[in-house]
Amino acid sequence: MKEIMLPYILIVWLLVKLGVIQWTLRNAVISVGIGAALAFSLFAAHRFWSPADLTDSTTVKAPHAVLSPLVGQQIKEIHVKHNQEVKEGDLIYTLESEDSEEEINSLRASLKATEHRLVSVKEQIAIDRKNYDRLVSLDEFSAEKDRDELHTRIQRGEADLLALQSDADSIRATINQRSWLNDRNEVRAPFDGVVGIVNVAEGSRAGNLFLYDTSKKFVEMRVSDQTYRNLEEGQFAEFFVNSHPGEIFRGRVNSVTTNTGEAEISVRGTAESVQRHVGANMGSHGRTVVIEFEEPEGYTIPLGATGSGWVSASKPHDMLGFMDIIGGGTVRLKALKAYLFAL
Repeated sequence: MKEIMLPYILIVWLLVKLGVIQWTLRNAVISVGIGAALAFSLFAAHRFWSPADLTDSTTVKAPHAVLSPLVGQQIKEIHVKHNQEVKEGDLIYTLESEDSEEEINSLRASLKATEHRLVSVKEQIAIDRKNYDRLVSLDEFSAEKDRDELHTRIQRGEADLLALQSDADSIRATINQRSWLNDRNEVRAPFDGVVGIVNVAEGSRAGNLFLYDTSKKFVEMRVSDQTYRNLEEGQFAEFFVNSHPGEIFRGRVNSVTTNTGEAEISVRGTAESVQRHVGANMGSHGRTVVIEFEEPEGYTIPLGATGSGWVSASKPHDMLGFMDIIGGGTVRLKALKAYLFAL
C-alpha cells in the first residue's frame, strides 16, 4: 500500500527542489498532513471498495487428482517423470497383478468346460424328448414305466441345465470382476494435465502421485472480512504473479469463501477449549476470493506462483468508480517491484 504514496512524495520533493515551496516547519507539517490524509483515504477506499491483497499471498492453483496405489499393492513400473505433461488415458504407473491373470485364465477354462456341459445336457434333453414323443405315439405298444422314466429324466436334465447356466453366469461375473480389478493395476491419467513430483519408486507399497488439471487453473486471493459484503460473483479482477513480473492478468470473481478452516469444530463432538479457540482466532484471518481466468495464448503460468491481486468491489455510488485506480495502481506497482525480487 505504501507504494501508492510514492508519486505524492516525488511531487513534494520536486516542489521543494525547484523552489516552488520552502521547506519550513509549517510547510512540512502541511505536506505531511496532506500525505497522511491521502494515505488514510486511499487505505479506506482500498479496504472497502477496491480491495487489494497486501499480503502478496495471491496464489495460482488448480484442481488435482491423487493417484495412489492401494495399501498393500506394490508399484511395478512408473511410466512418467517429474513435471511431465500427460494426456487423458496415458499410462502413469502399473501395479503388480497378484496372479490375477492366472486366475482369469483358470476361470475362463472353467467357463468353457461348463459351456460344453451345457451343450451336452441340451442335446441329451432333445434326444430324451424325441424318445418320449415316440413312446407316447405308440400308446398301448409302449410301457407306461418307460414313459415315466423318460419324463423324469427330461425334468432332471432341465434342472441340471438351469444349474449349469447359473454356474456359467457366476463364472462370467467373476471373470468381469477380476478383469476390472486387473485393469485397475494400470493407473492412467483421468484428464489432460501435468504430473507433480514423482515421490514414489518402483516397489513401493504406499505413496501417491498428483495430477494437476492445468485446463482449470484459478487464482485464490486473500481479502479482509470488512470487504466481504461488497464482493459478488462476476466482478472484474486483476492479478500479477512473480513468475511474470510487470505483467497484469485479468479475470472474474468466481466465488467468495463463506467459511474457513477456523470454523471447523472437533469431529469427536467435544467442546472446544477456550485456549485453542482464542489462539486460533486472535489474529485477523479474512477470507479468500476465487478468481477464474483464461491463460493468455503463449503463456504458461506456473502452479503455486504467488503475487497480488485486486477486485473491483461494489461501491455506494457509481461516481466512486474512480477508486478502482487505487487497486489497479497498487497491483501494478507491486508487479513492477517484482523485478527487484529476482535480483
